[in-house]
Amino acid sequence: MSNLRAIAKDSPIPVFYQIYVDIKKRILAHTIQDEEQKLPSERDLAEEYGVSRVTMRQSLAELEKDGIIIRERGRGSFVNETPRPILQQLKLPSDKIMQSARSFVDPHPEIVQLTRFEQTDPEIGENLNYDGPIFYIKRIFRVNGNPIAVNRIWLPEKFTPQLDIVGLCVDNSLSKTLSQHYGIKILHRTNIVEAVRPSPTEVDLLKITYDTLILQISSTSFTENNVPYEFSRTSWIGDAIRLKVDVTDIEHSLEIAT
Repeated sequence: MSNLRAIAKDSPIPVFYQIYVDIKKRILAHTIQDEEQKLPSERDLAEEYGVSRVTMRQSLAELEKDGIIIRERGRGSFVNETPRPILQQLKLPSDKIMQSARSFVDPHPEIVQLTRFEQTDPEIGENLNYDGPIFYIKRIFRVNGNPIAVNRIWLPEKFTPQLDIVGLCVDNSLSKTLSQHYGIKILHRTNIVEAVRPSPTEVDLLKITYDTLILQISSTSFTENNVPYEFSRTSWIGDAIRLKVDVTDIEHSLEIAT
């Protein structure tokens, strides 16, 4: 059967997930659905990929869980309306802006790790102009329970003493804890946006494959005294986010990294 879709059955990535990724790509390219947005039958897809119907059913279940398709008893599987990507505004956030930008994101990110380190990593220290004890927070952003981004944050201990003890003590919110508990007010924030391949940790936490494109936003936040107090990296699944940038000085706003 030379017309079988290419699936690496000896790969550590489960076969059903490889099929899920491939069908998703074909849906986005409009090469698998018909004019009524209907997919081939479960049996036809199983034959096309050279797998059992049980495996194909698992792949379709993942697509349905992510809201990509709708399965109707007696009719088959249909492509759902493609949800609009999350709009992230790269500017100093106000409550109104953040409410708009993250209106689809679950309001309480899952905290995977909150750890104090005695020494700051040199790369992070360079961004923060700091080399003392530091707190590290790793969180997962979700939409409808599905992971969509990994957020990593570094905070110098001198700004947030005992953060590992008090935690996010104001409404389980980092921004509210920093502003209301520690009295930190943001003056401005710089952002660097890169398209990167996911790390093994991101593959695991976001339930993606290594060929998934990641949009990584690295941000440094400054106090009203222009002192850097927070460095963060947020890795978004690439096809799930759009960026809006407000530019007021086009002549001086572009900088080439060296």
